[in-house]
Amino acid sequence: MRLADPIKDKAAAAWHFGRLRRLVRAEAGLAPQVLVSVAAFPCQDPSCPGPATQITILSMDLTRRSMVIHRPATEVSAADIAAALWGGTRPVTGRVR
Repeated sequence: MRLADPIKDKAAAAWHFGRLRRLVRAEAGLAPQVLVSVAAFPCQDPSCPGPATQITILSMDLTRRSMVIHRPATEVSAADIAAALWGGTRPVTGRVR
């Protein structure tokens, strides 16, 4: 293990978290004032292959919406985010109210 390996791992995780925040904002049409946070945590589900990704949206009226995608952040796609946001049915406007 080289000295720079932990730094590279943290940088890669930060990049993927930023990528997911951008995908959530684009898919949901969120305003810049809305807080989007992404976190990885160990999944307790035996059928889950590894860490899960939690995405939380906190709107200006303090309404919180949390979603868990049972994949590591590196493997989460735009389709996964759309399915988590809309549950298979997309709104006509494409916006979260």
